[in-house]
Amino acid sequence: YLAPTVTEWRLRRTGGVPCDDLEAVCLFDGQLMEVLPRVYRFSAYQEDTLVLRGVVDEYRAEVSERGRLLTITGRGMAALLLDNEAEAVEYQGATVGEILRNHAAPWGVQSGTCRDLQCAGVYRVDSGSSQWQAVSGFTRYVGGFLPWFTADGTLQVCPMAGSGVHRSIDSTAAVTDCSVRFTRYGILSEMLVKDKSRQTSQQVVNREFLNLGGSRRQVLYTPGVSTLAAMRYTGEYQIQRSMEGTRQVELTVAGAFAAQPGDVAWVTYPPLGLTGGYDVVEAESRGGSAGETTTLTLEERDHVDI
Repeated sequence: YLAPTVTEWRLRRTGGVPCDDLEAVCLFDGQLMEVLPRVYRFSAYQEDTLVLRGVVDEYRAEVSERGRLLTITGRGMAALLLDNEAEAVEYQGATVGEILRNHAAPWGVQSGTCRDLQCAGVYRVDSGSSQWQAVSGFTRYVGGFLPWFTADGTLQVCPMAGSGVHRSIDSTAAVTDCSVRFTRYGILSEMLVKDKSRQTSQQVVNREFLNLGGSRRQVLYTPGVSTLAAMRYTGEYQIQRSMEGTRQVELTVAGAFAAQPGDVAWVTYPPLGLTGGYDVVEAESRGGSAGETTTLTLEERDHVDI
């Protein structure tokens, strides 16, 4: 079924979490009222290019002073893994193929590029975890990266950063808004990992953040961890996770779909002293009577971590 004429829309791409999402407002003449309750998937196109395929979450038909309108909202195919809970399970020497067969394929998720990963020890999926957490926890633990979804809904088991195209944003680009954000809250200065069963502990410190006056300690109990090296890895892993998304640039340019997650943006913006390469981690495009824009969330490439 083809949706009625779209009057305004918003589409956000992240590739992962938070989930890609779409909201489209259409003119409505009532012809689809009987069909809409049975619609559960959508494909959104910009001219002839597929920009998002996903799950329909809600539709709303209304008659008001704005006229007769139909609003459709939905999320990308990552929703299938986010919405379904995994059973608690413990794997010994798990491979990425085994994880995908058990936690992605049963929910209708197709896989594309896939790195050959295997866990040397035990990998656990805790009770209450989503299928997304089961898959992403494995790739993060074994490979050090998060998987991601393409616009057509294919799961990519490889790093997203740098997977797209290189784009230039300089004085010739129509930048309407730009901001730089550094968030200190949430960054760990110290991680104490304790193994109750073996009565051992490992302290990992974030020296750079401590030198900047940071103070946030967390204690993690991990029964059954066999080596101090593994405990140190756990502490370093938690510190790295605490720093994700703490340094970001957000800028808005004229035109829709100026970039996509995975692209590399080479930015020159003198008013805020920005220059260099940035990874696009989120792209939100909007369209309506005021025109079309893209708001990009960027993270600096090869920056010095705190």
